[in-house]
Amino acid sequence: MKYVLLLTRGAWQEEGSDQERGEVYGRLMEWFTKYRTDGTIIEAQQLREPETATTVVVEEGRSTMIDRPLLEAKEAIGGYAVVEVPDLDAALELAASFPVPDGKVEVRPLVER
Repeated sequence: MKYVLLLTRGAWQEEGSDQERGEVYGRLMEWFTKYRTDGTIIEAQQLREPETATTVVVEEGRSTMIDRPLLEAKEAIGGYAVVEVPDLDAALELAASFPVPDGKVEVRPLVER
């Protein structure tokens, strides 16, 4: 089954020292390389900071553009990975292995057509 892992930005990205961030990014690169190489990760991308987002709102057939993220939230999506694993348990295990000191990973199944 295919799932998307929605990866939140953690406090370590804003509050960690340069050395701490470098160490975490090193672990992340190893994690992504491992699971891309074995075919588990189909696609993955890091997203720019939330303040770079533009939201298009459509109401009554008219579009308006707003220079801010879609959702006003304390937490922001920092990236995503599309993975192919046997089942939800495998997706949850993979998400739990995401090597960051803090943050959240939302696991959501994809609709396959």
